[in-house]
Amino acid sequence: MFISVRKAFFLILATGIFFAGIPLSYAGSFGSSPPFLNADHLVPGANYTQTIYLVQDQPNSDLSIHAQLTVPDSVRSWIAIDKGFDFTIPQGTRQFPVVVTVAVPQGAGLGRYSGTLVFTTAPDKSGQVTIALGTSIAVNLTVGNDVFEKYSVPLVSFATIEEGWNPRAIVKFENDGNIPESFDSATFDLYDQYDAVRLAYITKQSGFPETPPFTTQQYTIEFPTDFHLGIGQYWGLVTFYKGQQVVASQKTIFNVVAAGSLIGPLGSALYSAQRSAWLMPAAIIILILILIAGIWFYRRRRSHGILS
Repeated sequence: MFISVRKAFFLILATGIFFAGIPLSYAGSFGSSPPFLNADHLVPGANYTQTIYLVQDQPNSDLSIHAQLTVPDSVRSWIAIDKGFDFTIPQGTRQFPVVVTVAVPQGAGLGRYSGTLVFTTAPDKSGQVTIALGTSIAVNLTVGNDVFEKYSVPLVSFATIEEGWNPRAIVKFENDGNIPESFDSATFDLYDQYDAVRLAYITKQSGFPETPPFTTQQYTIEFPTDFHLGIGQYWGLVTFYKGQQVVASQKTIFNVVAAGSLIGPLGSALYSAQRSAWLMPAAIIILILILIAGIWFYRRRRSHGILS
């Protein structure tokens, strides 16, 4: 009895020493946010994008990732990943963005399509004992022929401009619908630095950028005016309309700086020429006269044998 206990002790000790010599890599948590890709208002020809964040709590080393897409064969070619289906999350990255795009071709069949997109970690190549982890994304696509409108304008601000420039509004337009969207009209109220006297009232009926379906874009909208803005601070009130309804409005202060401060003297001169109804044609005429004079001077020197 004593001998068997001793043998058991040495066996346990040897096993402990053996496994103590093997480097272990303990797996941390690995997941995704959000764990789904739901595009339920697609139409033929639409492009839908969604950012999925792969999250890990122990980013101690580079992490190799393999993506596996399981969907019907008829829609497999619609889905693309910006990083590809094999990529590496760099060391130290806790949240890694992956952009998934669904491009529905023209003539695509109407219906509902479901599947999964699974991201799995690859075993460590250093020989360490690791546990492969994975996270599954539920994919649900609906292709129909109905019109779905959903949009918002979360950001409206005013750009700093140079003296003599037209006021400019910076707009962020989020279009979550399945048709292109744009503003119908807009108004701009210009006030002095004390917000006491209205200096100009500008209306705009066209020239608004169009935001494609399922996309977010930021752009600058200019409001042409004959009022010359000198250096200083002004208050502006901009209001955007769509379908005769107010969809966004903002009132705040903005700055006007000296000419050439933002785009340099040459750029400022070109902008002024573009705005002026007579300055641009005059500049073109001057350039033509200079060109004609240069040709005449060249021929005159050549006719007198000055040029070889």
